[in-house]
Amino acid sequence: MTIGIDFGFSDVKIVVAEKNPDGNIHITNAGTRPVFVDEKDFDPEKLATAHWTAATQELTAEMGLIPKKIKNPISSISGRNTSVKQLTTLEMDNTELATSLEFEARKHIPMDGTEPVIDFHILGQNELELDKNDVLLIATTKNTILQHDKIKKSTGFKSGVFDSDPISLANAYTHFNELPKDGVDIIINIGNYSTTLIAWGQKHRFFTRELDIAGYHFTKEIMRKRNVDYNAAELIKREEGVKTLTDDGSSNTEVDPLAIKVAELTIFNQLTDELRKTLRYYMKSSNQAFFNKFYISGGSAYVPGLIELIAENLNIEIELLNPFDGSPGFENIENPAQYTVAFGCALRGLVEA
Repeated sequence: MTIGIDFGFSDVKIVVAEKNPDGNIHITNAGTRPVFVDEKDFDPEKLATAHWTAATQELTAEMGLIPKKIKNPISSISGRNTSVKQLTTLEMDNTELATSLEFEARKHIPMDGTEPVIDFHILGQNELELDKNDVLLIATTKNTILQHDKIKKSTGFKSGVFDSDPISLANAYTHFNELPKDGVDIIINIGNYSTTLIAWGQKHRFFTRELDIAGYHFTKEIMRKRNVDYNAAELIKREEGVKTLTDDGSSNTEVDPLAIKVAELTIFNQLTDELRKTLRYYMKSSNQAFFNKFYISGGSAYVPGLIELIAENLNIEIELLNPFDGSPGFENIENPAQYTVAFGCALRGLVEA
């Protein structure tokens, strides 16, 4: 048995998974708990350790878990606070490689006065340069690690292994899918504070980017448009979805039928535009890459009409990345896509065990 924890900016998610004697992995328990309650103007920047602690302790009690008895809980650090890059390096031993990558990491993470903390995975020999290896570098800072560890320990869990959201998402994706031999698959994880886009294929580099538009920004825009508090805007978002910021639902005032209508770019359209720009950048920087399948996950993927809007604007088909596939008993779980990061952490735990 292993446990994956996602300390999200809206909810804490926990997934318990185990491996059968035949090698199949399935989820045995899962739950979620909001990190804030009855807030009229929620701000994820103001979340404190106490918020995650209270939510996690309530959730573990509800799930019947005793944190201090869990041997190796795996948790994930937000992609906003980490850097994940695929690099090509000369062949060298791990000590030399670690020194070289630490220098490289300083270029990609915002330094906060503490030294970088890195991990890496050698993907294999580069196809074009035989004396070089492709390496996946994961970097953050010591301060980020300490802050995350403080949250984890305050809930009663041991430190365990830390993962990064893009890596957890990639692990969840590869559990259900094979990397395409040609072209790349795309994963779009829409959280509460940021959206993570991942592109990956067997012959193309692992690429990820964090977009600063997600569920929280949807809610703030509804607050502004409807002149309501955060809780009311959250309810509107869940019930009306993308329609709440269109002419169909944005105002109760009379509309002049003779007036010239100009389509307003909503926050939802802004997200699709950022996704499009990122995909174009990837295409230009990755020779001969093309897109195969698109997968969507994350707590804000549930927003009514959002998947359809992205699919229509980008002219693509999107599949939901559901971590509960193959796990009987969870067919009716609410918003399964929000558990993808936690499931990816649990998979990592089964490997580490």
